[in-house]
Amino acid sequence: MSRSIFLKAVSWLWITCLGVEAAQAEPPEVLNVQASQRTDGSRLVDIYYDVSDPDSPKLKITIAISDNNGASYTIIPTSLSGDVGLVTPGIRKHIVWNAGQDLPGVYGDQYRAAVTADDEVPDAGGLIVINLPNLPAGAKPLEMVWIPAGTYRMGSPVDEPDRWDDEGPQRQVTLTRPFYMGKYEITQAQWQAVMGNNPSYFGGNNHPVERVSWNDAQAFIQKLNQLGQGTFRLPTEAEWEYACRAGTSTRYYWGDDLDYSQIGNYAWYQENSSYQTQDVGMKLPNAWGLHDMSGNVWEWCQDWYGAYSTNQQVDPVGAASGTDRVLRGGGWGDLKEDCRSACRYWYKAGEADDYIGLRVVLIPELSES
Repeated sequence: MSRSIFLKAVSWLWITCLGVEAAQAEPPEVLNVQASQRTDGSRLVDIYYDVSDPDSPKLKITIAISDNNGASYTIIPTSLSGDVGLVTPGIRKHIVWNAGQDLPGVYGDQYRAAVTADDEVPDAGGLIVINLPNLPAGAKPLEMVWIPAGTYRMGSPVDEPDRWDDEGPQRQVTLTRPFYMGKYEITQAQWQAVMGNNPSYFGGNNHPVERVSWNDAQAFIQKLNQLGQGTFRLPTEAEWEYACRAGTSTRYYWGDDLDYSQIGNYAWYQENSSYQTQDVGMKLPNAWGLHDMSGNVWEWCQDWYGAYSTNQQVDPVGAASGTDRVLRGGGWGDLKEDCRSACRYWYKAGEADDYIGLRVVLIPELSES
């Protein structure tokens, strides 16, 4: 772990970097931290830094704020975007902090901030395989990836390009229990093995199953649970976005990708899908090893579709009632912006289409001491 500290030079009309203190000289190393508050009245703070580590392809970047000239760092900002969370080492990394949102009406002249890099990235790669009977040769097994408990900002900030209004208000969400999530969307071969049928319009054992309603997904999960290999369900919307982001706060789990130069490496969508589903796992995964969280097919969530709460939440389960269920992730026929991590969609629980599928979670049995 390494930390660098920038020093505040002026009053709350914020932060000119006077110097940098390196808490540790060993990797990872944070250097050249610079920060300044914008002069447009927005109270947004731009923080730039360099970070290096010869051994780790990903680092966990966090920010802490001091309001007593560095005596203690007790303010943990949550209104952050950019290169925070899981970050690739490099130079001129950029974080935007909405100080006005985190500290409304607060002013002072004793503010300092610390940028910390940690190479002990949360271990979210633990993998188990669920034995499904009668899978044909060459069919992908049902692999489940360990997702740690944690806290993140759910939804999109108001200035995110291409956002929809129902993605806000962005707020802090804490998930107190870890879970397993499917490495891939449920495939046609997996559905056939459990249900004895294949409702899909597009063919292919390793294509995601589609033309399944939310009600169909519940029937599949009921039969899957009867195999005696654990308790499965659809993810809540909060679990889905948390797992999709995998520690990131950018538009996509690979970055903001404002020029859309990278999306083709990660997602099947309107411009590269040939207007059909594709085999799961052909695109790059997110930092936690999940494939096709953007594109291929929209994925059912457990929740009713409804407006977000304005408050911080712990283990939210969505609206208490509604007329539609939540879909996430974008699909083969969608625009690039519909594949963003915060993008939401909805559909009637009893209706299905050839761009709608599912991914399941497994609830681990945790021992208590």
